[in-house]
Amino acid sequence: GMHDVVHRIVRPDGTVRHVHELARAELNATGQVERLFGTVQDVTERMMAEAALLEARVAADRANQAKSEFLSSMSHELRTPMNAILGFGKLLQYDDTLSEEHRDSVLEITKAGDHLLELINEVLDLAKIESGHIDLSLEPVDLCPVLNECIALIGILAGKRKIHLSHNGVQGVVLRTDRTRLKQVLLNLLSNAIKYNREGGSVHLDIKPHGIDRLRILVSDTGIGIPAARLKELFLPFSRLGADINGIEGTGIGLTITRRIVELMGGSVDVTSEVGVGSTFWIELPIESMPITTSPQKASASAYPSLADPSLGDLGEQQLVLYIEDNPSNLRLMVKILGARKHLRLLTAHTPELGLDLARARKPALILLDINMPGMDGYQVLNLLKADARLKSIPVVAVTANAMPRDIERGMAAGFSDYLTKPIDFVKLYNLFDKYLQDNQTREG
Repeated sequence: GMHDVVHRIVRPDGTVRHVHELARAELNATGQVERLFGTVQDVTERMMAEAALLEARVAADRANQAKSEFLSSMSHELRTPMNAILGFGKLLQYDDTLSEEHRDSVLEITKAGDHLLELINEVLDLAKIESGHIDLSLEPVDLCPVLNECIALIGILAGKRKIHLSHNGVQGVVLRTDRTRLKQVLLNLLSNAIKYNREGGSVHLDIKPHGIDRLRILVSDTGIGIPAARLKELFLPFSRLGADINGIEGTGIGLTITRRIVELMGGSVDVTSEVGVGSTFWIELPIESMPITTSPQKASASAYPSLADPSLGDLGEQQLVLYIEDNPSNLRLMVKILGARKHLRLLTAHTPELGLDLARARKPALILLDINMPGMDGYQVLNLLKADARLKSIPVVAVTANAMPRDIERGMAAGFSDYLTKPIDFVKLYNLFDKYLQDNQTREG
């Protein structure tokens, strides 16, 4: 047989080493071991390296945790005085007895204060994203209304600099993304396109399908452009690429945040630029569904805000299913399984707390709940759901790897409506949907 062990030896000089012995025994006719062939390898270094790696990982996790805790308390500490500075500053702005000169000074104070607050918020946002504490809720998002909102907000800024905004809208495109974060990212790209543009220039927003299941949103400007050699610096935190010379206010973090958020949402960001001509930034995100037919007339450039399409009203009949699960690949799988069911809309939450918030805000027709989550387990989440008068009638299905009969009994006794074991059986899942979601329509009606 094989002989495979790692053991400790003490050398004559007292040093301790770890050796790995790998040997094959050769037996004689009567079955006794006659000799061993093999190798003895000193693995002390390897074992020390592994231990050091493990320790480094624990230390890094601790440091990350400490960093995010420091930043959130720091943000609180910084925001409190900012609140007073801006609050009293704005009171003075409305004081009619102030001289013109003082009023100008107050305006400068509040302007700088607003800018500082924006900086604090962005640094925090970046810190949250860096330490993985960002709450994304991926769900189907209809693109047109989001674009309309962004254009309306940016319109004022564009008007001030006489910059012409144009677009090429696509009706009925639904992305799988986080609505708030998508808006944040688009506003960042659009405001940059205006800030770094020339007076009287133009900004064009274009939408193009990329491959079968991705969509590109492109924002092009007629600004100064960026030298090819410096494009890489763009997405680094605090790199302002000459903005300081042009006197453009900004934190230099916007694009770093944009790229990180888009990547967390399963997309990508990139840029092409020509000095003196302008730049095009684009983000690419996963598509949930595309309109079946797109007539060429519809896609032609038209004035905002005619992006809204009346045929989108039927989204209201979709039923919400909330899935609370901390494992990203399980969430992605559920998104794929549910993609086929057009009448269902999946909301996902990767922490129990976010799940509870979403349940309260959106009142889903069905909740799928993972039992083993860090922090708060499924039973605790279930108790909180059942304790809430508005949520207690929503059926909650446990999703878990514990498939032992007594686990299932415990789950049913605790008040779960049903129990799904991982790996998930698609047929069972579909049967559950039919069971709980059909009843629901009659119950609500």
